[in-house]
Amino acid sequence: MDERNQLTNCLFLLTMRTGTRALSGLEKGQLWKTEKGYIRIWHIGKRLIEYKMMREPGMKAVKTQMTAIETLTEYLKVQKAVLIVASSAVSPAVSRA
Repeated sequence: MDERNQLTNCLFLLTMRTGTRALSGLEKGQLWKTEKGYIRIWHIGKRLIEYKMMREPGMKAVKTQMTAIETLTEYLKVQKAVLIVASSAVSPAVSRA
């Protein structure tokens, strides 16, 4: 019976480890190019991702949308998206006098 419990515990730990591993290479600040336009990764949570879809990379007034990380990953694969900008480094806050 102890062997069975050990096997169950090992399988449980293995499942937890693979479950916590990142499923995709999506990072905050990435810019992806698709046939229809561009997608900027805005914020990544545990299960959801916020992104902006735009026609041109520099557009300002673009609505932020949210979906599951797996959904956006699959969309990028289907659209054969190309990574244009890997990620933008967060610039330090500039103090104003």
